Amino acid sequence: MSTISLEDLHEAFVTLHEEVRQEGSEFDFRYSLVDHLFTDALGWSRTVGEGHVNFEDERKDVLCYDDSDPPFPVIVCETKRPSHDLGLDDVEQLRTYMNGVGSADYGILTNGHEFRLYDYDGDNRELSVIDGFEIATVAEAEFEALSESQRTALDELERLHHSRFVDLGDAEYFRRTYQEVPVQYQPGTEDEGYELFLDAIKDSLDALTDILKRFFEDYRDRPEDSYPRSFLDSTFPDWKEWREYTGQSGNAKEAFCRETAYIMLNRALFARIAEDKEIVGHTRISSRGMADALDHDDRPYLDALMDTYDDIDDHYPDLYELGIFDWWWVSRDKRQQFDDKEERAQESLEDDLNHTLGTVLKRLNRFDFEYVNRDILGHVYEDYLPKKERKELGEYYTPIEVVQFMLDSVDYRPGEDLGQKQVLDPACGSGTFLTEVTERLITHYVEKFNKTSVRKLDSDEARTILERVEENVYGIDINPFAAHITQINLLFRTIDLYDKVTEQNPNYTMDGFEIHVADTLSPTLLEKQGGTTEEEGEQSSLEQFAGYNGRAKSFIEDRNEVDHIKDEEEFDVVVANPPYVRIQNLRGVKDEYSARYATAIKNFDIYVPFIERGIEWLTDDGKLTYICPNRLFTNDYAQKIRDRLTEEPITQLLDFKDTEVFDAATPYPCIISVDKTKTVDGNSVEVGRFADEREGVLDEIYHLDQWKTPEEVDEYDLFEYPQCSLREDNHDDYLTSWKPMPESEKQVFDLLKQSADSRLQEVAKEVFVGIQTSANPVYLGYVEGNPNQDVVQFRAKGDEDAMPVERGILRRLLRGPEIDRWGVNWEGLWLVFPYEVASGDAEVMTKETLQEDFPNTWDFFKSHEDYLKDRSMQNDTQWWAFGRRQNVEKMEPDKIMTNIMSSYNRFVADTDGEYYFVGGGNAGGYGIQLRGEYAPDSEDLLYYVALLNSRVLEFFHKHIAPIFGGKYYSYNKRYLEPHPIVLPENAPDSEIETKAKGIKAKREERTDLQYRTSDVRNYLEEYECDSTILDIVASTSLDDDDYRQGPIRTNDKMEVSSEKVYQVVMKRGHALEFESESVRDFVFELLTAQDKRLGRMEILNMDVPTRDDVLALMDEYESDEARIKELEREAEELQAELDDMILRDVYDLDDEEVEVVDEFLEVW
Repeated sequence: MSTISLEDLHEAFVTLHEEVRQEGSEFDFRYSLVDHLFTDALGWSRTVGEGHVNFEDERKDVLCYDDSDPPFPVIVCETKRPSHDLGLDDVEQLRTYMNGVGSADYGILTNGHEFRLYDYDGDNRELSVIDGFEIATVAEAEFEALSESQRTALDELERLHHSRFVDLGDAEYFRRTYQEVPVQYQPGTEDEGYELFLDAIKDSLDALTDILKRFFEDYRDRPEDSYPRSFLDSTFPDWKEWREYTGQSGNAKEAFCRETAYIMLNRALFARIAEDKEIVGHTRISSRGMADALDHDDRPYLDALMDTYDDIDDHYPDLYELGIFDWWWVSRDKRQQFDDKEERAQESLEDDLNHTLGTVLKRLNRFDFEYVNRDILGHVYEDYLPKKERKELGEYYTPIEVVQFMLDSVDYRPGEDLGQKQVLDPACGSGTFLTEVTERLITHYVEKFNKTSVRKLDSDEARTILERVEENVYGIDINPFAAHITQINLLFRTIDLYDKVTEQNPNYTMDGFEIHVADTLSPTLLEKQGGTTEEEGEQSSLEQFAGYNGRAKSFIEDRNEVDHIKDEEEFDVVVANPPYVRIQNLRGVKDEYSARYATAIKNFDIYVPFIERGIEWLTDDGKLTYICPNRLFTNDYAQKIRDRLTEEPITQLLDFKDTEVFDAATPYPCIISVDKTKTVDGNSVEVGRFADEREGVLDEIYHLDQWKTPEEVDEYDLFEYPQCSLREDNHDDYLTSWKPMPESEKQVFDLLKQSADSRLQEVAKEVFVGIQTSANPVYLGYVEGNPNQDVVQFRAKGDEDAMPVERGILRRLLRGPEIDRWGVNWEGLWLVFPYEVASGDAEVMTKETLQEDFPNTWDFFKSHEDYLKDRSMQNDTQWWAFGRRQNVEKMEPDKIMTNIMSSYNRFVADTDGEYYFVGGGNAGGYGIQLRGEYAPDSEDLLYYVALLNSRVLEFFHKHIAPIFGGKYYSYNKRYLEPHPIVLPENAPDSEIETKAKGIKAKREERTDLQYRTSDVRNYLEEYECDSTILDIVASTSLDDDDYRQGPIRTNDKMEVSSEKVYQVVMKRGHALEFESESVRDFVFELLTAQDKRLGRMEILNMDVPTRDDVLALMDEYESDEARIKELEREAEELQAELDDMILRDVYDLDDEEVEVVDEFLEVW
């Protein structure tokens, strides 16, 4: 260990004192402190992993780290700016920081004038002063003249020397660092210990996965008769079969090894937690036990881990019993079969695993898990299982408020005779529902035994509760890691009960929880066999190992137990947040699910069969509550599950619409509850719909005296809806869906249908999606230069340079957001359209036609030939055709267009075939072609556009279409066709068309003016550009040749003479100055319209009109902008008049009914 030099320390403070200024910043002082004291005098490195100092942490000012992997903080230094006087608040801040860090032994508090050194007591979480001094008194004294107390104070800093915190031996490391860092989880707070723990877990998981992949590859390369290979060859395919359920079979080896690592890490983690909570005695994987093992074991870490498995298995056999995920472990008796070569290979692998486990166990050794709270493991699961992987599994964490409300909704709460109720979560994830179920069951019995807490129970009472949990709480999940987390969470909920039982019966062993790893939806062996024995061989290739391999036997027994649960068990409560995965994202199970579940139709989401399976599991008086996507209400694939649900007494439907329930913007959930103790006939469903988020809303709703929206609440609506109406809704001739709404809205909704002569699907010849080329980077692009020439310069979206193509083959192309109410906001996108359209049909142009009539376009296609041929094409010979030709012939005839995703109705007529539009995804559009008998002339389209743009049909649409974030709704074919249409002959059609023409004309004029004002250069054609900017500028301070667009801005500067100077600032210190604000504004608009970097002389020599003409031009420009606002106001007034006419004179709504429409649209 290095010896510190007091003279070096004194010199560090002398230099520091010289650099500290009263007005200096905290960062400057911190930099000097690190440079002179920590680096020069105390020997700390700047390189991570060598014992380094870091002073750029956002929360702690200076941190010194040891050389462990990952490095842990060992010194915390809180700095303040030199002008700040140190006080008690600063000491408390340092203590708070050190509580969070946990692993630090020492703390420092300094402002450059005063220096204080503290010792940190991690057990009591307290600071105690070691010493302190005024820096000036030390620095200004000669070293030889330092007093005894000053020398003592400097000598105390020897504690901080780098050498004390690095190069610890392994045994010393385990003794010295045990339980340094407290781990807790408190939502909404910064917890350094939890973050360090999370990083350690992530790094450990990666390291274990890597070494297990080496085991996997080595086993696969061994001879066929090798035991490790033969067992892996049976285990892995069996695992892979159900792994494909998640659609992730592409990298199965990685996933298999990672999940094995999850479980290995889980067991080690639980052993440490159980040890720190004194659930078990000291284990061999930490502190003194590990330190002792290091002295005499060949592979101390691996041996200690396996011994710990055995020790804790005596208490919790389900968690530590070896299973198929222990495929890497080879017992001594099996190793006797190895020859020398295989034995050496096995020893090499286990040596590497031992080394990796050493790093993992060192990390876990440092943490103190005594205060781990009830939610930490669920949050660890959420935080370190990658979000992408959880999303592919369709898993979303269910907030506790939602869990509590759902269990309350099915009357699973203390005092409701819970004792014998069996509860199942068929998609248990990390156990969020089941841990709350267990908490409630324990509370129920504690109250039943008339005790105040678990600790007041006697041994027999505790055993009764523990066994009721083991017997009545069931969970199934396809993810083994999730199932392990559930097991651990349930252990924590019941550990106090176990302690009570073992007070009287020390040898008591838990039977284990009914938590199983399986595909909930797969048919059982009995279901597959259909009563025959033809498929007995299907059970598992692991059968051959069951007689002599405990791991295989355990897996098969668990699988058989799940089959028993599926075939035989019934449950009083089924609760779940099932996976949200569309069947096209799964492989190999669609046919199996479709055959097993009557509701699994079309491209179903797997929450559909989860609901059907849940209903099947219910007892005659059972209850079900699920949270699942609200697409259950609207999507066509959910039609049969909606029917199945209406056969049961539905008690509640809560539609959260677009409010965020999970930690992501999607999915959009709903809660549905069923209670078989009620009857379907005459049943009214309690419905809630949520417009905005409201804190504590579910608890608030649960405690309401009646199912009715409180007067002061705007964020949600509560109402009742007859269950028979749900069934009728789902058998609607025009749209099979659920459409729950308050009675007042239902009356208006029904009146609209009754007032209609037809629906849009009857009036329309076609409702069609936009063009899908399958090669947008080639077919879509922009015209550079004049678009009105016979041959134009076309730059495809995927190209850097433009190429010539014939203007006649290009079409204006709209994206969905560019389609607006009454008009379009075309942004200049063009489509290369290699088709000939005639008599309502479209044929792709032949090679000869392109070569003769469009030679430039043919050259363009040839330059992209390889890219286009890479697509999957039905006709490979005409590789220049779109990937899908659907609807290309529908773009030129009269049509109505709409955006596929919008927050309001936005329909526009295109009677000139001027615009094409894209399809697909959420950024395209839909078109409507009307039948000739309903719209014989082009102008007739305006009547229908007026109806479709009206508030009344927006009211209708928002009751039937699914909602997305930001209150955007789907406007696809399924939700357009049901719109109720009153035909022109039964309405004041001429008045409507007159107002519609007026709105359309104002919209078109506004669009033209908006285009003109979008670029000031559009005005220059009317003026001679006889001057330059240099001629009209008052003064200039430009002296650079590279001005970016971003910094360009306008500024008004007041001169000493009190006269304003109007500036265009190119960047700081570089400006053009003008006497006229209008001239300045013109130059600003002109320069920013260039959309490129500009040089000084390029700016000054830019051609412009004379100053007088610029003033006239800007008067015209400002007049156009004022006219735009005027047109917007006039169009809004006309739209309001038109809306009122359609509401009252077309659909016959009275004042009260109009108010219902208006109030609904204010929110939605």
